[in-house]
Amino acid sequence: MNDQAERQTGVALRGLVLTLVIHLLGGCGKSPDEIAAQDKARSERAIAAAQAELDADQKKFRQMASGELRVPSPNVMASPEPSPSDAPNLQPIDAKGVAAPAGASAAPAAAPRSAENVFSEVAPSVARVHVMDSSGRVVVIGSGVVIDKGIVITNCHVATRGTKLAIKINDSVMAATIQLADEALDLCRLNVAGLSARAVAIDSVTSLRTGQRVYAIGAPAGLELTISEGIVSALRKVDNGTVIQTTAPISPGSSGGGLFDMSGRLVGITTFQHRYGQNLNFALPADWIGQMHARRPSEAVSRAPFSADAGQDSSPATLIVGQWLCRDWISGQAGQYSFEPDGSLSIVMSGGRVANLKYRVSGKALQLSDAKQGGAATIEELNARKMVLHGRNQSIACER
Repeated sequence: MNDQAERQTGVALRGLVLTLVIHLLGGCGKSPDEIAAQDKARSERAIAAAQAELDADQKKFRQMASGELRVPSPNVMASPEPSPSDAPNLQPIDAKGVAAPAGASAAPAAAPRSAENVFSEVAPSVARVHVMDSSGRVVVIGSGVVIDKGIVITNCHVATRGTKLAIKINDSVMAATIQLADEALDLCRLNVAGLSARAVAIDSVTSLRTGQRVYAIGAPAGLELTISEGIVSALRKVDNGTVIQTTAPISPGSSGGGLFDMSGRLVGITTFQHRYGQNLNFALPADWIGQMHARRPSEAVSRAPFSADAGQDSSPATLIVGQWLCRDWISGQAGQYSFEPDGSLSIVMSGGRVANLKYRVSGKALQLSDAKQGGAATIEELNARKMVLHGRNQSIACER
Protein backbone atom coordinates (compact mmCIF):
# COMPACT_ATOMS: atom_id res chain seq x y z
CA MET A 1 0.00 0.00 0.00
CA ASN A 2 1.44 3.39 -0.98
CA ASP A 3 1.72 6.38 1.37
CA GLN A 4 -1.31 8.17 -0.06
CA ALA A 5 -3.53 5.10 0.37
CA GLU A 6 -2.32 4.66 3.96
CA ARG A 7 -3.12 8.31 4.77
CA GLN A 8 -6.61 7.96 3.29
CA THR A 9 -7.20 4.76 5.29
CA GLY A 10 -6.00 6.47 8.47
CA VAL A 11 -8.34 9.42 7.99
CA ALA A 12 -11.27 7.07 7.38
CA LEU A 13 -10.51 5.04 10.52
CA ARG A 14 -10.20 8.19 12.66
CA GLY A 15 -13.53 9.37 11.32
CA LEU A 16 -15.14 6.02 12.15
CA VAL A 17 -13.71 6.06 15.70
CA LEU A 18 -14.91 9.63 16.25
CA THR A 19 -18.39 8.70 15.05
CA LEU A 20 -18.48 5.69 17.40
CA VAL A 21 -17.32 7.81 20.36
CA ILE A 22 -19.99 10.44 19.69
CA HIS A 23 -22.72 7.77 19.55
CA LEU A 24 -21.42 5.98 22.64
CA LEU A 25 -21.56 9.24 24.56
CA GLY A 26 -25.14 9.68 23.45
CA GLY A 27 -24.22 12.98 21.87
CA CYS A 28 -25.14 12.29 18.23
CA GLY A 29 -23.40 15.53 17.32
CA LYS A 30 -24.21 17.40 20.56
CA SER A 31 -21.56 19.51 22.23
CA PRO A 32 -20.16 18.54 25.67
CA ASP A 33 -22.13 21.41 27.25
CA GLU A 34 -25.36 20.13 25.69
CA ILE A 35 -24.66 16.60 26.92
CA ALA A 36 -23.94 17.91 30.45
CA ALA A 37 -27.17 19.93 30.42
CA GLN A 38 -29.09 16.85 29.29
CA ASP A 39 -27.61 14.73 32.10
CA LYS A 40 -28.36 17.45 34.64
CA ALA A 41 -31.98 17.62 33.48
CA ARG A 42 -32.33 13.83 33.82
CA SER A 43 -30.87 13.95 37.32
CA GLU A 44 -33.20 16.77 38.34
CA ARG A 45 -36.23 14.86 37.00
CA ALA A 46 -35.21 11.74 38.99
CA ILE A 47 -34.78 13.79 42.18
CA ALA A 48 -38.10 15.57 41.59
CA ALA A 49 -39.87 12.23 41.15
CA ALA A 50 -38.36 10.93 44.40
CA GLN A 51 -39.35 14.15 46.20
CA ALA A 52 -42.91 13.90 44.88
CA GLU A 53 -43.15 10.36 46.24
CA LEU A 54 -41.78 11.53 49.59
CA ASP A 55 -44.28 14.42 49.70
CA ALA A 56 -47.13 11.98 49.05
CA ASP A 57 -45.92 9.81 51.92
CA GLN A 58 -45.67 12.85 54.20
CA LYS A 59 -49.33 13.59 53.44
CA LYS A 60 -50.24 10.01 54.46
CA PHE A 61 -48.36 10.41 57.75
CA ARG A 62 -50.14 13.68 58.50
CA GLN A 63 -53.50 12.04 57.77
CA MET A 64 -52.53 9.14 60.03
CA ALA A 65 -51.62 11.47 62.88
CA SER A 66 -54.92 13.39 62.52
CA GLY A 67 -57.00 10.21 62.33
CA GLU A 68 -58.03 10.71 58.70
CA LEU A 69 -56.14 7.60 57.59
CA ARG A 70 -57.02 4.20 59.04
CA VAL A 71 -54.14 2.17 60.47
CA PRO A 72 -53.95 -1.53 61.44
CA SER A 73 -54.73 -0.87 65.09
CA PRO A 74 -56.77 2.08 66.43
CA ASN A 75 -54.63 2.18 69.58
CA VAL A 76 -51.23 1.78 67.96
CA MET A 77 -50.35 5.46 68.35
CA ALA A 78 -50.68 5.31 72.13
CA SER A 79 -47.42 4.83 74.00
CA PRO A 80 -47.69 1.64 76.11
CA GLU A 81 -46.42 1.50 79.65
CA PRO A 82 -43.37 -0.76 79.59
CA SER A 83 -43.13 -3.66 81.99
CA PRO A 84 -40.56 -6.37 82.72
CA SER A 85 -42.29 -8.46 80.05
CA ASP A 86 -41.09 -5.90 77.48
CA ALA A 87 -37.57 -7.28 77.83
CA PRO A 88 -36.55 -8.98 74.59
CA ASN A 89 -36.71 -12.77 74.51
CA LEU A 90 -33.13 -13.44 73.48
CA GLN A 91 -31.73 -16.61 72.00
CA PRO A 92 -28.12 -17.32 70.99
CA ILE A 93 -27.88 -17.85 67.25
CA ASP A 94 -24.41 -19.31 66.91
CA ALA A 95 -21.29 -20.35 68.73
CA LYS A 96 -20.04 -16.76 68.77
CA GLY A 97 -22.60 -15.90 71.45
CA VAL A 98 -24.53 -13.37 69.39
CA ALA A 99 -27.97 -12.81 70.84
CA ALA A 100 -30.92 -11.87 68.68
CA PRO A 101 -34.70 -11.58 69.15
CA ALA A 102 -36.47 -14.93 69.14
CA GLY A 103 -38.17 -14.32 65.80
CA ALA A 104 -35.06 -13.22 63.97
CA SER A 105 -33.53 -15.48 61.39
CA ALA A 106 -30.43 -17.35 62.37
CA ALA A 107 -27.24 -16.35 60.59
CA PRO A 108 -26.16 -19.44 58.67
CA ALA A 109 -22.80 -19.72 57.02
CA ALA A 110 -23.40 -18.50 53.49
CA ALA A 111 -21.33 -17.81 50.42
CA PRO A 112 -20.72 -14.17 49.48
CA ARG A 113 -23.30 -12.75 47.11
CA SER A 114 -23.51 -9.76 44.80
CA ALA A 115 -24.89 -6.42 45.90
CA GLU A 116 -27.93 -7.09 43.69
CA ASN A 117 -28.68 -10.38 45.45
CA VAL A 118 -28.13 -8.96 48.94
CA PHE A 119 -30.45 -6.03 48.20
CA SER A 120 -33.13 -8.32 46.75
CA GLU A 121 -33.10 -10.42 49.92
CA VAL A 122 -33.01 -7.77 52.66
CA ALA A 123 -34.69 -4.71 51.11
CA PRO A 124 -38.23 -5.94 52.02
CA SER A 125 -37.10 -5.80 55.67
CA VAL A 126 -35.75 -2.23 55.64
CA ALA A 127 -38.13 0.60 56.57
CA ARG A 128 -38.22 4.37 56.42
CA VAL A 129 -39.05 5.82 59.84
CA HIS A 130 -41.03 9.06 60.17
CA VAL A 131 -41.15 10.93 63.49
CA MET A 132 -43.90 13.51 63.94
CA ASP A 133 -44.85 16.18 66.42
CA SER A 134 -48.27 16.44 68.06
CA SER A 135 -49.71 18.23 65.03
CA GLY A 136 -48.65 15.43 62.67
CA ARG A 137 -45.81 17.41 61.11
CA VAL A 138 -42.85 15.20 60.23
CA VAL A 139 -39.80 16.46 62.16
CA VAL A 140 -37.31 13.66 61.51
CA ILE A 141 -36.86 10.95 58.88
CA GLY A 142 -34.67 7.94 59.59
CA SER A 143 -34.38 4.26 58.77
CA GLY A 144 -35.12 0.97 60.49
CA VAL A 145 -34.65 -2.78 60.07
CA VAL A 146 -37.07 -5.61 60.90
CA ILE A 147 -35.42 -7.86 63.52
CA ASP A 148 -38.42 -9.81 64.81
CA LYS A 149 -42.10 -10.29 64.09
CA GLY A 150 -43.64 -6.82 64.31
CA ILE A 151 -40.37 -5.33 65.63
CA VAL A 152 -38.15 -2.71 63.94
CA ILE A 153 -34.78 -1.55 65.30
CA THR A 154 -33.66 2.05 64.79
CA ASN A 155 -31.61 4.72 66.56
CA CYS A 156 -33.04 6.44 69.61
CA HIS A 157 -31.75 9.79 68.33
CA VAL A 158 -34.30 9.26 65.53
CA ALA A 159 -37.23 7.69 67.39
CA THR A 160 -37.30 10.02 70.41
CA ARG A 161 -37.36 13.29 68.51
CA GLY A 162 -41.16 13.56 68.31
CA THR A 163 -44.42 12.34 69.84
CA LYS A 164 -45.71 9.99 67.12
CA LEU A 165 -44.02 7.39 64.93
CA ALA A 166 -44.81 5.68 61.66
CA ILE A 167 -42.91 3.57 59.17
CA LYS A 168 -43.16 2.95 55.45
CA ILE A 169 -42.19 -0.54 54.36
CA ASN A 170 -43.05 -2.42 51.16
CA ASP A 171 -45.36 0.43 50.06
CA SER A 172 -47.35 0.18 53.32
CA VAL A 173 -47.62 3.00 55.86
CA MET A 174 -47.94 1.71 59.43
CA ALA A 175 -48.05 3.35 62.86
CA ALA A 176 -45.38 2.43 65.41
CA THR A 177 -44.60 2.90 69.07
CA ILE A 178 -41.40 2.71 71.10
CA GLN A 179 -41.37 -0.66 72.85
CA LEU A 180 -37.90 -0.36 74.36
CA ALA A 181 -35.44 2.54 74.42
CA ASP A 182 -31.81 2.08 75.35
CA GLU A 183 -30.46 5.57 74.88
CA ALA A 184 -27.08 4.58 76.33
CA LEU A 185 -26.62 2.39 73.24
CA ASP A 186 -28.69 4.73 71.02
CA LEU A 187 -30.95 1.83 70.01
CA CYS A 188 -34.75 1.77 70.12
CA ARG A 189 -37.08 -1.16 69.42
CA LEU A 190 -40.29 -0.14 67.68
CA ASN A 191 -43.49 -2.15 67.87
CA VAL A 192 -45.43 -2.14 64.58
CA ALA A 193 -48.86 -3.76 64.75
CA GLY A 194 -49.68 -5.82 61.67
CA LEU A 195 -46.13 -5.86 60.31
CA SER A 196 -45.51 -9.09 58.41
CA ALA A 197 -42.10 -8.37 56.89
CA ARG A 198 -39.53 -11.08 57.51
CA ALA A 199 -36.82 -10.52 60.12
CA VAL A 200 -33.28 -10.27 58.81
CA ALA A 201 -30.48 -12.63 59.84
CA ILE A 202 -28.14 -11.12 62.43
CA ASP A 203 -24.44 -11.76 62.88
CA SER A 204 -21.72 -10.57 65.24
CA VAL A 205 -19.20 -7.83 64.64
CA THR A 206 -16.61 -10.49 65.48
CA SER A 207 -17.32 -12.02 62.06
CA LEU A 208 -16.01 -8.89 60.33
CA ARG A 209 -12.48 -8.17 59.17
CA THR A 210 -10.99 -4.85 58.12
CA GLY A 211 -11.20 -4.58 54.34
CA GLN A 212 -14.31 -6.77 54.10
CA ARG A 213 -17.05 -5.56 51.76
CA VAL A 214 -20.32 -4.36 53.33
CA TYR A 215 -23.56 -2.75 52.13
CA ALA A 216 -25.57 0.04 53.80
CA ILE A 217 -29.31 0.11 53.09
CA GLY A 218 -31.60 2.83 54.37
CA ALA A 219 -33.29 6.12 53.50
CA PRO A 220 -30.62 8.83 53.14
CA ALA A 221 -32.34 12.21 52.72
CA GLY A 222 -35.63 10.29 52.83
CA LEU A 223 -34.82 8.35 49.64
CA GLU A 224 -35.99 4.94 50.79
CA LEU A 225 -34.28 1.67 49.93
CA THR A 226 -31.00 3.22 48.88
CA ILE A 227 -28.03 0.85 48.84
CA SER A 228 -24.41 1.93 49.03
CA GLU A 229 -21.31 -0.22 48.95
CA GLY A 230 -18.06 0.04 50.86
CA ILE A 231 -15.60 -1.80 53.04
CA VAL A 232 -14.98 -2.12 56.76
CA SER A 233 -12.29 0.52 57.10
CA ALA A 234 -11.68 -0.08 60.83
CA LEU A 235 -13.15 -1.79 63.90
CA ARG A 236 -13.09 0.70 66.79
CA LYS A 237 -13.08 -0.57 70.38
CA VAL A 238 -15.41 1.30 72.75
CA ASP A 239 -16.59 0.62 76.30
CA ASN A 240 -19.47 -1.69 75.32
CA GLY A 241 -17.89 -3.44 72.36
CA THR A 242 -16.78 -2.56 68.85
CA VAL A 243 -18.09 0.17 66.55
CA ILE A 244 -17.79 -0.39 62.79
CA GLN A 245 -16.11 2.27 60.67
CA THR A 246 -17.02 1.93 57.01
CA THR A 247 -16.60 3.61 53.65
CA ALA A 248 -20.18 2.69 52.66
CA PRO A 249 -21.65 6.19 52.20
CA ILE A 250 -24.44 7.31 54.55
CA SER A 251 -26.28 10.62 54.95
CA PRO A 252 -28.86 12.21 57.26
CA GLY A 253 -31.82 9.83 57.07
CA SER A 254 -29.57 6.75 57.07
CA SER A 255 -29.60 6.60 60.88
CA GLY A 256 -31.18 3.34 62.03
CA GLY A 257 -30.59 1.60 58.70
CA GLY A 258 -28.78 -1.68 58.20
CA LEU A 259 -25.16 -2.49 57.48
CA PHE A 260 -25.06 -5.92 55.87
CA ASP A 261 -22.22 -8.29 55.08
CA MET A 262 -21.79 -10.03 51.72
CA SER A 263 -24.07 -12.85 52.86
CA GLY A 264 -26.94 -10.47 53.63
CA ARG A 265 -26.58 -10.68 57.42
CA LEU A 266 -27.15 -7.60 59.58
CA VAL A 267 -23.85 -6.72 61.25
CA GLY A 268 -24.46 -3.08 62.17
CA ILE A 269 -26.92 -0.20 62.52
CA THR A 270 -25.75 2.85 60.55
CA THR A 271 -25.70 5.69 63.05
CA PHE A 272 -23.36 8.63 62.42
CA GLN A 273 -20.61 10.08 60.28
CA HIS A 274 -17.65 12.33 60.98
CA ARG A 275 -18.68 15.65 59.51
CA TYR A 276 -15.16 16.95 59.04
CA GLY A 277 -13.58 13.79 57.68
CA GLN A 278 -13.63 12.19 54.25
CA ASN A 279 -16.04 9.24 54.08
CA LEU A 280 -15.79 8.42 57.80
CA ASN A 281 -19.05 6.58 58.51
CA PHE A 282 -19.94 4.50 61.55
CA ALA A 283 -22.37 1.74 62.49
CA LEU A 284 -23.22 0.36 65.91
CA PRO A 285 -22.63 -3.40 66.14
CA ALA A 286 -25.68 -5.62 65.71
CA ASP A 287 -24.49 -7.45 68.86
CA TRP A 288 -25.90 -4.55 70.89
CA ILE A 289 -29.45 -5.48 69.88
CA GLY A 290 -29.14 -8.43 72.25
CA GLN A 291 -27.67 -6.25 75.01
CA MET A 292 -30.50 -3.71 75.21
CA HIS A 293 -31.90 -3.19 78.69
CA ALA A 294 -35.60 -2.97 79.45
CA ARG A 295 -36.00 0.59 80.67
CA ARG A 296 -38.72 3.17 80.41
CA PRO A 297 -38.61 4.92 77.03
CA SER A 298 -37.56 8.54 77.35
CA GLU A 299 -40.34 11.07 77.28
CA ALA A 300 -40.83 11.73 73.58
CA VAL A 301 -40.06 15.39 73.06
CA SER A 302 -38.60 17.23 70.14
CA ARG A 303 -34.98 18.00 70.88
CA ALA A 304 -33.86 21.29 69.44
CA PRO A 305 -30.09 21.79 69.17
CA PHE A 306 -30.23 23.87 72.35
CA SER A 307 -33.01 23.21 74.83
CA ALA A 308 -33.63 23.10 78.56
CA ASP A 309 -36.45 22.85 81.01
CA ALA A 310 -38.96 25.67 80.83
CA GLY A 311 -38.12 28.63 83.03
CA GLN A 312 -34.39 27.94 83.03
CA ASP A 313 -31.62 29.81 81.23
CA SER A 314 -31.25 27.88 77.97
CA SER A 315 -28.11 29.59 76.71
CA PRO A 316 -25.28 27.20 75.74
CA ALA A 317 -22.89 28.90 78.16
CA THR A 318 -25.25 28.01 81.03
CA LEU A 319 -26.31 24.54 79.86
CA ILE A 320 -22.74 23.32 79.46
CA VAL A 321 -21.77 23.97 83.10
CA GLY A 322 -21.47 20.84 85.24
CA GLN A 323 -20.18 17.29 84.97
CA TRP A 324 -20.60 15.15 81.87
CA LEU A 325 -19.75 11.54 81.08
CA CYS A 326 -18.40 11.64 77.53
CA ARG A 327 -17.21 9.17 74.90
CA ASP A 328 -15.28 9.88 71.72
CA TRP A 329 -16.75 7.50 69.14
CA ILE A 330 -13.71 7.88 66.88
CA SER A 331 -11.00 6.92 69.38
CA GLY A 332 -13.20 4.95 71.78
CA GLN A 333 -11.86 6.95 74.75
CA ALA A 334 -14.21 7.90 77.58
CA GLY A 335 -13.89 10.31 80.46
CA GLN A 336 -15.52 12.76 82.85
CA TYR A 337 -15.69 16.38 81.68
CA SER A 338 -16.24 19.05 84.34
CA PHE A 339 -17.16 22.50 82.97
CA GLU A 340 -16.91 25.18 85.68
CA PRO A 341 -18.73 28.55 85.61
CA ASP A 342 -15.39 30.40 85.60
CA GLY A 343 -14.43 28.91 82.22
CA SER A 344 -12.15 26.14 83.47
CA LEU A 345 -12.50 22.57 82.21
CA SER A 346 -11.13 19.44 83.87
CA ILE A 347 -11.07 16.19 81.91
CA VAL A 348 -10.36 12.88 83.67
CA MET A 349 -9.95 10.06 81.15
CA SER A 350 -10.86 6.44 81.92
CA GLY A 351 -7.14 5.57 82.03
CA GLY A 352 -6.52 8.14 84.76
CA ARG A 353 -4.95 10.88 82.60
CA VAL A 354 -6.04 14.40 83.61
CA ALA A 355 -6.19 17.52 81.44
CA ASN A 356 -6.90 21.03 82.71
CA LEU A 357 -8.09 23.49 80.06
CA LYS A 358 -9.90 26.76 79.58
CA TYR A 359 -13.10 26.92 77.56
CA ARG A 360 -15.33 29.56 76.01
CA VAL A 361 -18.73 29.13 74.39
CA SER A 362 -19.80 31.41 71.56
CA GLY A 363 -23.03 30.33 69.88
CA LYS A 364 -22.42 26.78 68.67
CA ALA A 365 -18.63 27.13 68.88
CA LEU A 366 -16.70 25.69 71.82
CA GLN A 367 -13.17 27.10 72.10
CA LEU A 368 -10.63 25.13 74.16
CA SER A 369 -7.11 26.13 75.18
CA ASP A 370 -4.30 25.26 77.56
CA ALA A 371 -0.96 26.92 78.31
CA LYS A 372 0.51 25.87 74.94
CA GLN A 373 -2.20 25.57 72.31
CA GLY A 374 -5.88 25.80 71.52
CA GLY A 375 -8.60 23.92 69.71
CA ALA A 376 -12.24 24.17 68.75
CA ALA A 377 -15.35 22.01 68.45
CA THR A 378 -18.87 22.53 67.17
CA ILE A 379 -21.79 21.96 69.55
CA GLU A 380 -24.22 19.93 67.46
CA GLU A 381 -26.70 19.30 70.27
CA LEU A 382 -26.96 20.58 73.83
CA ASN A 383 -29.72 20.25 76.38
CA ALA A 384 -29.97 19.59 80.10
CA ARG A 385 -29.14 15.88 79.68
CA LYS A 386 -27.22 15.44 76.43
CA MET A 387 -24.39 17.08 74.51
CA VAL A 388 -22.86 16.18 71.13
CA LEU A 389 -19.57 17.74 70.01
CA HIS A 390 -17.75 17.46 66.68
CA GLY A 391 -14.17 18.53 66.20
CA ARG A 392 -11.16 17.65 64.11
CA ASN A 393 -10.94 13.83 64.23
CA GLN A 394 -13.40 13.76 67.16
CA SER A 395 -17.08 12.93 67.59
CA ILE A 396 -17.98 13.16 71.27
CA ALA A 397 -21.32 12.21 72.86
CA CYS A 398 -21.95 13.23 76.48
CA GLU A 399 -24.72 12.64 79.01
CA ARG A 400 -25.44 13.31 82.66
